[in-house]
This record gives sequence, C-alpha cells and structure tokens, in this order.
Amino acid sequence: MNAVNSSGRFSAAFGASSGGAASRPRRGAAGQRRPLHARAAAIAATALLALAAATAGAGCGAQEGGAPVSPALAGSPAAQAELRPLLSRFANGARAERIALEPELLAFRGRHASDDLARVATVHLAWIALERGDLRRAEALATEIEAAGRSAIGDLARVIRGAALRRAGKPRPAFGALRPLVSKMIDAYVRALLNEEVTAAAMEAGAWTQAVELMSVWLREADDDRRAAVRAQIGAQLREVPIDHLVRALRAGRATGEVVSPEVDLRSLVAERLAIVARERRDVALAKELLDRADAALGTQRDAIFELAAGAGAARVEPPTVGLLLSTRTAASRRRGVEIAAGVAHGLGLLRPGSDARLVSRDDGGEGSVDEALNSLTAEGAAVLIAGSDREQATEAAKFARTHAIPVLLVHPPEPAALDGAFVFVVGEEPARSIEVLAAALAERGAKPVALVGGDADVRKDAAPAPAGAAGATPAGATGAATAGAAGAAPLAERGIALALPCDGTFDARALRPPAIRGMVLAGDARCADQALRAAPRSVTIALAFEAAVAPPPGSLVATAGLFPLLAAPSGAQPPPGAGDPRATPASGAAAALAAWLATHPSPPSFWAALGRDAGVLAWAGVQRLPKTGTEDPAEVKARRLAAASAMSTATAELWTTAADGFGGRRVLPRVIGHRESGKAR
Repeated sequence: MNAVNSSGRFSAAFGASSGGAASRPRRGAAGQRRPLHARAAAIAATALLALAAATAGAGCGAQEGGAPVSPALAGSPAAQAELRPLLSRFANGARAERIALEPELLAFRGRHASDDLARVATVHLAWIALERGDLRRAEALATEIEAAGRSAIGDLARVIRGAALRRAGKPRPAFGALRPLVSKMIDAYVRALLNEEVTAAAMEAGAWTQAVELMSVWLREADDDRRAAVRAQIGAQLREVPIDHLVRALRAGRATGEVVSPEVDLRSLVAERLAIVARERRDVALAKELLDRADAALGTQRDAIFELAAGAGAARVEPPTVGLLLSTRTAASRRRGVEIAAGVAHGLGLLRPGSDARLVSRDDGGEGSVDEALNSLTAEGAAVLIAGSDREQATEAAKFARTHAIPVLLVHPPEPAALDGAFVFVVGEEPARSIEVLAAALAERGAKPVALVGGDADVRKDAAPAPAGAAGATPAGATGAATAGAAGAAPLAERGIALALPCDGTFDARALRPPAIRGMVLAGDARCADQALRAAPRSVTIALAFEAAVAPPPGSLVATAGLFPLLAAPSGAQPPPGAGDPRATPASGAAAALAAWLATHPSPPSFWAALGRDAGVLAWAGVQRLPKTGTEDPAEVKARRLAAASAMSTATAELWTTAADGFGGRRVLPRVIGHRESGKAR
C-alpha cells in the first residue's frame, strides 16, 4: 500500500516534493485536512493492515515499476480489532511510549501466531529493538519480514533495516537500502523515520549532493508540528556539508525558478549557513553570489552580507593568515594543486598541535577568475599569497602582486616579463630544467638519441622534431626555444632529445624504434612513468624527471634538487657542472625530513608537494612576526604586507627543493639541478 510519485524520483535540491501521496495532505470525507493524531490513528502503521482499506479510509497507491507490492494482509476480524489500537498508540507515541508497548505486541503475536497480522506486530517489535539500540535484533527481525516478499510491511521492515545499518556504522549499505523508498511511504511517522535516517546515511557516506536533496524532501514532507524541529536538525547537518556543495545546491535551486513557502524552503537554511561562512572568511565573492542568488532568503543576515560584498576592494590583514590559490583549469593543474596544498599545510605546521598559522584557500575554476579569487583571499586577511601551479596562473598572480602590493610566492615561474616587482617571489622551477640535465647526463653516458615521454605539452613541442611516422610523437618540424629558454637555457633539441612522446593513452614502445632510442627521460606523472617503464626495452637507459614519482629502477638516473627526492640516502650521486660536493647536504637531513612527512602522509612527497612545503615555510617566515590583531586600516595593511615581503626576502630555513636556505635578499629561489644514479644495473 505504498504511494509513489509519477516520476519515481525524489526532488532535486530546493525543488518540489515528488508529488506522490506522501507529499500531499490527507483529507477526510468532507475534504478537510484532519488533525495529525486523527490521521495517525486512522492510518495506523504505514497502511500495513489488511483492514486499512476497509476501515481507515486510506487508499493504496499504485506502485510503478519494480516488484509488485502485496495489496493486503489477511487478518481475522478479532486480530484486526485488537491490533488497531496498539498501532494507533505506537504511531502517536514518543520513544518511551513505543518501547513500553513491547509486552503487548509480544502477547499479540503469541496469541495470533498463525495470523498474517503477526508480521505487523513483528515489524513493530523490530522498531522497538531499534529504539532500544539492539541493532542486531532490529536488523534480524526486519530481514525476516523482508524475506517474506514485497509488501507494505516489507517496506517498513526495509526502513528499519536501513536505520539499523546506519546506526551500526554502515552508512553506504544503509543509504542503498533507504534511498529507493524516499517519498513512497504514506504514514507520517514512518516517513519521518525514513527521511531522518536516509539523510543521515547520505551525510555519513559523504554523498553530499544527495544529502542536500534529501534535506529538501525531509523538510517538505515533515508534518506541521514537527517542521521547526526538522529545520533545526537540518541546520545542524548543513554545518558538516562542504561549502562547495552548498554553493552548487544554491545555484541549482535558483535554476528551478520555483517559489515555495519559507517554512519548507531549504534555500533559507543553506543561505544562512553560507552567509555565516562568508562573514567568517571575509569571502567577498561568496557574499556577492549570495546577494545575487538568494537575496530574499538571507533574512537577518542580509545587511551584513551586503556590507561584506560592498567592501570588495577593502584592504585587510588578519594574523597570521596565508592565502593559497589553486588551479582547476586542467587535470594536471588539479593534481598539482592537491599536492601543493598538502605541502603548504606541512610547511605551515598545520598538522602539528598548537600551530598558530591560518590557511585560507580558493581555486580559479568555475565562474571566477584569478583576480577574483585572489581578491577574496585578501579580503579574508591573507598577508602573503601562494599561487601558480601553472605558468598562466603564475603570470596572472604576479600581476596581482604588483597591482595590490601584496607578496605572492609562485610555485611555478611566470612569464619572464612578470618577474619584476618587490612583491613577486618565485619558489618553483621550470619543468624543462630537470629534463635538460637528465638529457645531457644520458648523452654523456652514450645513451642517445634520447626520447622525452610525457610532461607539459609546450615542453614536448619545443623538445625535438619527430621522425616521420612516429606514432604519437611531436609533429615533424616543431621548432622554437624551449620553455626553459626564459632562464637562459638552450632548446631541448640541442640536448640530444630526438623524439617527444605524449602520455595521454597507452605508451607504445614501437615509437622508440625508428630513431633507435637509447635513452628515455620520463617527465610525466606517476601513471605515465609507470606505463613507460613497463613498456621500455631493457636496452634503453631511463632517467626520471621531477614529476615521475615512481621508484627508480636500478641503473636509472634521477633528477635532484636539494634534498629532493626524499626517498633514501643518495647512491652514486653526481653533481651538476659547477656544483659543490653533494655530500654537503647530510643524508640525515633528508631522513629527518622524510620521517616528518611520513608521520602524516602515506608516501614520500612529490616535487609539487615539496615546493608547496618550501613555499609554506617561507610564507610562515613572512607572517609569523606580524601584529597579532587584525586591521583594515589601509596604511597599516600596506605596512604589514611590506614587512611580510621583507621578512621572506631575508628569511633562512632548511628547504627541501634547494640547497639554499632562502632567497638571500633576491626574489627567485636559487636552485641547482643535479642527478643521481640508482644502483649500478638495471
């Protein structure tokens, strides 16, 4: 006796309830809505009794799709008359009153063991076990009822089983059991249990989008006398939902264009939560979006959000705050961003108890821009910014640094013209630098011609012309200065690289045959490097550039910079031309750094994580001595940003990606790229 909406789905976030019987008020014979207690007494337990159609006046909705639902349970008139008041009391009772009904339900089941209605008593005993916290018994009794076949009491049993699974710490199977029943239960007290449990299961499973959708359903389907309590529960749950999911829900809700009454509109709760976040973070971009998309739903928060949005250009510094800008423009920049963020957090000491650092972050994706995201970070009080997981973003961030006189640490070098200015600091390295060093080292060993596999497209483009017909290789005739030419390096083709291959699909070793490749530089990520290693002939000498985060095979060459890579004590380290003794950096320093990292991470740091760590250390040097109170005074903000820039310029610390201990009064972190050999044979 389930009721299903015409589409068989529950609503989208902020959308209308599904339109089935569960979302409409039930009415008596005269067309008037009956009070809750009268309705609950009449439709005793999710239309479970066979006598419901005859005595309670509630029709059975048609079930669309799926297994057919048993239309009724055949119970004797005596059993019906005895069970009806028990279920009415259960429907209208509080937790303690329901538990107190257990002896009477057990007695009923004993007297009518052969009657179909004994199953109705059993499913309510399962519910009582759930209320008591006896989850195994609740699940066992519910499973027993479900096994008898699809029916109205079978659906109630499924609700109880799902609730038991969720409360036993199994949210994913609970969500799978409960979600198909949403908006299909007629009785208010059953529907209330379902909506609460399925929403909690979605939250605990991390299914954030579905959780917000289910909150909307729960709020709409709540009875009038319970709606205020449901709103309070949902308000508490929204504090656990990641902000980006709430923003998406807000956007999706506006797209529906639906107007609903305030007390059943989830938009107001989401807008309230986002308004609190915007004010705490001083997030100007979020404040503007709230005014644009949910002005009417902001309520008492509107004036504060309006003031925040209006102060988009206001200067602000909060102690001791560092802003991190990530890139979501490409898959590579997203991957780098995750690694950089982990490194920055480590460098700031955020994972250590008692850290005073504060990190705020934004990304440049979606509807925003680099300028907008950086403005948002400064509005949150960042005195130093970290940005630039690719050249494009680094160049835009450098321009922002000069325009707004705020120090920016760039994890990737910008265009050469953007390097000037007292507030632009370059921590990162040109990807081509390690490739050049490795290609030269391979050539010195006679392992040439050399193939470049993976890496940035612009580096591959300028690396070498490709032999005609080389599968997946750079097109013949590709010429021009390499990206590293900005730093005074020669084109990669002059380093003996004869072939440049992408790593977008499966690596094909046959591409190495026409030019008789003897050396191979792996410049892609771990996936790319791994498949190239598997396919490469044993006669080819391998060299791993900075991003190839895989275990180096014996006899291969590995690019080095300072302590990086933090894997083990160097074996057969070879200094770059003009470099000092590689033993000047103690192996114990690398071991200690690696141990500190592995205390909170499952694997050694990638090159981008190491760069992020160094940026975090230098950023902390810039902000740690600033005054401990925030300010919006323009002159004071300017003075603090200048003080942070000066502190970073002269700060000294043990860094991971360079043997230098800081900028040394300059704006580009000095770095010597070397290589080491892994073992003696491959």
